[in-house]
Amino acid sequence: MSGATRTIARNTIVQAAADILGKVATLAFYVVMARELGESGFGDFTLALSLALVLTVFAEFGTDEILTRTVAVERGTARQLLTDALLVKLAFGFAGVIGAVVVAFVGGYTAEVRAAVAILAVAAVVELLAKSFYATFQALDDMRPVAMSFIVQRYVTAAVGIVAMLAGAGVVAVAAVYLGGALLALVYGASRLVRRVRPSSHLSTARARALVRASAAIGIGMLLNTALFRLDAVILSQFKGNDAVGFYGVAYRLLESTLFITYTFVAALLPTLSRLTADSTPTIGEAFELGLKLIAMALLPIGVGFVLFAEPMVHLLYGSDYDPSVPAVRLLGVAAAFYGVSFLGATALIAQGRQRVLPWITAVVLVLNVGLNLLVIPEYSFKGAAAVTSISEVVLAIMTLVFVLRLTGRVSALRVVSGPVVGCVAIGVVALVAGMGLLGLVLGALVYLPVLFAVEHRFFPHDVRRLRDVVR
Repeated sequence: MSGATRTIARNTIVQAAADILGKVATLAFYVVMARELGESGFGDFTLALSLALVLTVFAEFGTDEILTRTVAVERGTARQLLTDALLVKLAFGFAGVIGAVVVAFVGGYTAEVRAAVAILAVAAVVELLAKSFYATFQALDDMRPVAMSFIVQRYVTAAVGIVAMLAGAGVVAVAAVYLGGALLALVYGASRLVRRVRPSSHLSTARARALVRASAAIGIGMLLNTALFRLDAVILSQFKGNDAVGFYGVAYRLLESTLFITYTFVAALLPTLSRLTADSTPTIGEAFELGLKLIAMALLPIGVGFVLFAEPMVHLLYGSDYDPSVPAVRLLGVAAAFYGVSFLGATALIAQGRQRVLPWITAVVLVLNVGLNLLVIPEYSFKGAAAVTSISEVVLAIMTLVFVLRLTGRVSALRVVSGPVVGCVAIGVVALVAGMGLLGLVLGALVYLPVLFAVEHRFFPHDVRRLRDVVR
């Protein structure tokens, strides 16, 4: 195994382990929040976090991707480029925090929600600053400090937050705990990076503006994508109040708990997609087809699980008080299955230098999303919001694939989905026999992999060998 391969394998394993461990802590944090703060309190926090993220995300503006790409090629640029990125984020972040507070006041929210919005907006900016340190570590081919910082933040936030909530803390106190965890991660990341790279003391607004121009396409796409996934909670709050946001937040948290699978895998595939062409061995089309197949294998059963076993999942994690969330979880099953397709497609376009189309795709889907939410939320509340999220994700996946396939050529849908579809049919049969309770959920999970392997081994043995080589 070459040194480069060892580095990629190490970073992938480290990041995947951190993501899994972090999701456990985060899920525990939100489960306790839902149980202790109730539908209204959980809805207040979900709304405040959505507002904070929507109105501060533009502070990043794609600078991290530019930082990583540039420093990976020219390590001598790290000090100055890190300073430029931090300057951009501080300037835009300050404006974002002010904007979040203004929107919270104009929206007529309670004093508690306004305070939570302000605190969480500051926390969001702190997290964006920490990501500049993480992007530098990524360029230096060392994700271990990033993984450790992630784990420290998630577990400290979860532990302190859970204790505080059990002691009677409210939304504002929980938001303060969230901010404390973000600050801790920032300090830890900075202390680890300063041993290798110290930010330059030379501040240059001209260089900062140049960085913003270089990252514009990625930044606009990121801003639109965040709005796409967060504005529904704001619209829902305006029409139906924060109790409805709380029920929707329970379903949405289950969806978000699965996204790390896509992030980890696609991050590992990105360097390969960047190097391949239509004439390479393997070709970019072959690699993308294999990536789609892996995404389908991992996410299609999760989507089916949401549809079939929403009730035991909600009961197990949140309790019977959140039964109204069950239909929303089922409706979000489609989004869980399709999210990886759009994300992989967007990554392939970025890897091949075709990222300029992404803001346009996301803008079209965002307009569709907002329009449908305004149409269905007054009648169907958070269930309508969940349905719109899934519709938006399907449209986003299709539009992204249209542009990717122009680049890669045709892929075999039969080859991509045959095994996962038959495996999911087996899950459905188990649900019919054993029921859609916890037993059916466990048995369905157990039966999926053997059926998947049998189909793949029988009809696509070459893919089985390729996947085995990937794992190795």
